[in-house]
Amino acid sequence: MWHRLEGYSFHERPLTRSLVDRLEEETGHSTDVCYTLVEEYRRFMYLVGSTGDTLAPSPIVDLVWQLHIQDERAYFEDFCPRIIGRTIHHNPAAAPVDEAPAYERTLEYYTQEFGRPAVQYWPDPDLSAVSSSTAMMWIVGVAACSLSFLLGSILFAVFGAFVICGGLFLRWKFSSLPLQNLKVEAE
Repeated sequence: MWHRLEGYSFHERPLTRSLVDRLEEETGHSTDVCYTLVEEYRRFMYLVGSTGDTLAPSPIVDLVWQLHIQDERAYFEDFCPRIIGRTIHHNPAAAPVDEAPAYERTLEYYTQEFGRPAVQYWPDPDLSAVSSSTAMMWIVGVAACSLSFLLGSILFAVFGAFVICGGLFLRWKFSSLPLQNLKVEAE
């Protein structure tokens, strides 16, 4: 199956439009990032097709899948029967509770087959830890700055500024990930 997937072009007929072009338009990412996203989607479809298990994609890979499915003729009449060997249905209404174990299985299979997945395309399932860490950095930074005013300590001010700048840097770095950009656009 992998050889069929490798040979499948997401840029030519029977697609009505190149999947990379549609991704660029939808996400605003560069052509290079969109090619990488399509390759991650190719890997995900291999895992789904070869394992037979219920697996869940990352949010950004799910977007690629949704865009592919929108071209019904290319997906249902060509890709699934000719490349995968069966129709793989997409269920966006699946409950998040059901999706968590499926996503963890996906990451396990991905690691076994392709090595450790890139976090910008396959984030840790516990993204809430990122949000809570950011909030904690802000709280510590503001508290340290407040203590510097109360106690007249330059040490607390420097520490508070360092923590706040570190939090801003990490937020900026995280916002450059395709997953985060997709999340912001959806809101």
